[in-house]
Amino acid sequence: MQLNGSLFGAFILILQCLQLVQAENLIQATGLTQCSDSAEVTVNNFNAVFTPSNKSISIAFDGYSEVAGDVYIDVDLLVYGYKAFTKTFDPCSLDLAVFCPMKAIELQIPTITQTLGDSVLSQIPSIAYSVPDIDAVIRLKLKYKNGGKQIACLETRVRNGKSVYQAGVSWTLAIITGFGLVTSTVISLLGHSNTATHLAFRSLAFLGFIQTQAMAGMCSMKLPPFVQSWTQNMQWSLGIVRSDALQTIATWFQRATGGIPSAVMTSAGSISVVLQKRSMIHRRDAEPGRQILLRGIERVGIRDSIELTNIFMTGYLFYYFITAVVVACVGLVLVVRAVLAKKQTLLPKLDRAVTVTADWKTILRNTFFRLACIGYPQMCILCLWELTRRDSAAEIVLAITMWLVTTAVLAFAAFKVFQRAIRSKQQHNTPAYTLYSDPATLNQWGFLYIYYRAPVYYFLVPTLVYTIVKGMVIAFAQPSPVAQSIVLLVLELAMMLATAIIKPFMSKGANVVAITMTVLNSLNTIFLLVFSDVFDQPELMTGILGVIFFILNALFTLVLLIYLLVGMVYAIFLKKPDTKYKPLGDDRDSFRWSRTGTTTELSSLEKIARGEEDAEGHPHPARAVTAPPSDEDVSMAARRPYNDVVDPSLPLFPTSYDHTRRQS
Repeated sequence: MQLNGSLFGAFILILQCLQLVQAENLIQATGLTQCSDSAEVTVNNFNAVFTPSNKSISIAFDGYSEVAGDVYIDVDLLVYGYKAFTKTFDPCSLDLAVFCPMKAIELQIPTITQTLGDSVLSQIPSIAYSVPDIDAVIRLKLKYKNGGKQIACLETRVRNGKSVYQAGVSWTLAIITGFGLVTSTVISLLGHSNTATHLAFRSLAFLGFIQTQAMAGMCSMKLPPFVQSWTQNMQWSLGIVRSDALQTIATWFQRATGGIPSAVMTSAGSISVVLQKRSMIHRRDAEPGRQILLRGIERVGIRDSIELTNIFMTGYLFYYFITAVVVACVGLVLVVRAVLAKKQTLLPKLDRAVTVTADWKTILRNTFFRLACIGYPQMCILCLWELTRRDSAAEIVLAITMWLVTTAVLAFAAFKVFQRAIRSKQQHNTPAYTLYSDPATLNQWGFLYIYYRAPVYYFLVPTLVYTIVKGMVIAFAQPSPVAQSIVLLVLELAMMLATAIIKPFMSKGANVVAITMTVLNSLNTIFLLVFSDVFDQPELMTGILGVIFFILNALFTLVLLIYLLVGMVYAIFLKKPDTKYKPLGDDRDSFRWSRTGTTTELSSLEKIARGEEDAEGHPHPARAVTAPPSDEDVSMAARRPYNDVVDPSLPLFPTSYDHTRRQS
C-alpha cells in the first residue's frame, strides 16, 4: 500500500498547515476543486476527516492524473482570504513514489484510517476548534521542477462542526414572528385598532427582512461561509424546511408523475458535494465517485438535507401546510366567538369581538388573500425556478398554476383598492373616506394599504412589482451570478430611493424602519456583487466583507426583534396601549364610524370631520348640492356594522359583519 502511504503523507503536511484554523472537535475537508483552467489532474471524490479526540484521520480519494515528470508542490493556507501559511515541498523528500516522478495514473483509494502523532496535534491551536464557519482554504499548486511552470491548482475548504446555522435560531425567529401576528389579532378584537395596526406592521417588517436575507442566501454567487450559514437560518421564511414526511411525499409525487428523483443525499458517502467555488462548470447531478457543484437555491436545499428534486415541492407543500394550520385556527376563533356570543355575561373588552355573527365564507376568502400576500415572495422564487429545473411535468403545471393564481389574486386586490380609492377621491376629495370608512373595503383589501399613509395607498403597486421582479431575477439568473447581482443592485437602489423620498408608511417610526431596511438591503446587494468576483478583488477583501455582512444583518435583525418584542409588551401588559402611539398623520381616523350605538357629541364631531354636517348640526350645504348620496354611500350605510369596524391589522384573521344586524 505504498500509494496509500504516499497520499496520507501529503495530507499530513496539509494538516500541519492548520495553525489558525478549524473549530470544535472536528476538522473536515470535502472535495478538491480546480482553482485553475488546467484539467490535467481530475478529482472525482475527496473526503478527509480529522477527529482530535481519538487522534485519527480518515481519507477517501478518487481521481486521475495526466501529469508525467518531476514536480514540487506549493501549499498555501488562506484564512478569510489572508495567506497565513506558505510552504513548498518536494514529494520525493516525503517518499511519495507516485509523485516522484509524477505518473499518469488513476488514483483510487477507499476510506482509510490512520492515527496521528502528538507532534502533529501540537501544531493545531485550540482556536481551530472554536470559531464557527471559519473561512479557511488549503490550496495546492503542482509545478514542474524544470522551469517552475504551474501544472494544476487544487483547493479544498476546511471546516469544522461549529456554525451560526442552528435549528434553534430558525425556530425562535419563526415562533416570535407568528406570536406577533397572533397577538395583533387578539388586540384588534379587543378594540385597540391603532396598537394592532402598529404591532402587525412590526411583525410583517420583521418577517419581510428575514425573507430578504433568505433571498440573498439563494443567490448563485460564491458566498463566504458566514453568509451561507447566517442566511440559512432564514430559509424557513421561504418554505425551505426539512421534514421527513415532506421529503417522502415529494419523492413519491415526482416518481408518480414521471420525474427522476436525484440521489445526492443518499449518495453522500460516494460523492463530494462542493457548495461553492470561484470558477467551475456547474453540474446538476452526480454519479457515485464524482463531484457535484451546487450554488444558489440548490446549495440552500442541500444544506437543509433536501434532495435537489424536492426543493420546489418542499416549499409548495409547506405553504399548504401553513394554510391548513391558519384555516384551522380561524375556524377555532369562529367557534369561540359563536359560543361567547350566546352568553349573556361578557367581559366589556370582548363585546366588540362577539356582538357580530361571523360570515365564515367571507373570513376564509379574505384569509386566503392575506396568505397569498405573505407567501408571494416564496412563490415568485420557487415556482419560477421550477420552470428551469423541470423536475416533472406535473410539478411544472403546479408551479405555473400557483404563480398565476397568487399573482392574479393580488392583482385583483390591488385593482379593487384603486377602484374604490379613485371613486372616493372623486366624490369626497380624499381616498381615505372609502378606504377607511367602508367596512367591506377595509376588511377585504385593507391588508394591502393599511400600513401606508392614506394619500400614498398606491405604494402597494411598487411593492408588488418589486417582489415579482426580485423573484424572477433570483429564479432565472442562477447560472449568471454577475448579471443577477447587478440587476438586484439596481432594483434595491430604486426601492430605497422610492421609500426614502415618498416616505409611504403610516408613522415616522415606521418610515425610519422601512428606510433603514431598504438601505441595508441595498448594501447587501453591493456585497453580493463583490462576492460574484466581478471586481477580481483579493480574497482577503471577500473574507472581510463576509464577516461585515453577517455582523450588519445580525445586528439589524436583533434591532427588529427588540422593536417587535417592545410592541408586544405594550399590547399585552398596558391597559390602554393605544396611548403609546401618536395619532396617525393622515386623516383616516376622521372617517371611522363611532364605536357606540347611540348618537353622541363625539359622533357629531365625526360627521363634521367627514363633511356630512356643519358646526350647527345641519347637513353640509356643499355636500347636499355637489355630492348627493351615491350608490356606494347607500351600499356602505347598509353594510355599516353595529360596532366600529375592526381594522385588518392582522393579515391572517380578517373580520366579517352580519349585514342583517343594524343599529337600533
